[in-house]
Amino acid sequence: MTKTVKTELTRDEVLIILEVYNTIDAMVDDTMEMMSYSLRNMFDFRTPMNDCGHPVHYRASVMPDDPTAWYHDSEVD
Repeated sequence: MTKTVKTELTRDEVLIILEVYNTIDAMVDDTMEMMSYSLRNMFDFRTPMNDCGHPVHYRASVMPDDPTAWYHDSEVD
């Protein structure tokens, strides 16, 4: 028994696939963000700072005792 494989999709079908993709993508992003946030808080991973003392959010996190670890003014004694 051979089955016909559908290789052409209508725009409406692709829009349905896009909706499914966006839903899955949002769920994965939310899950990863929650897991990341929990780990970050558990170990107090910090955002590194640049030479001027400003946080550099796009760089990899560092340990809390790293000399480049950024702390908000309210966190510093």
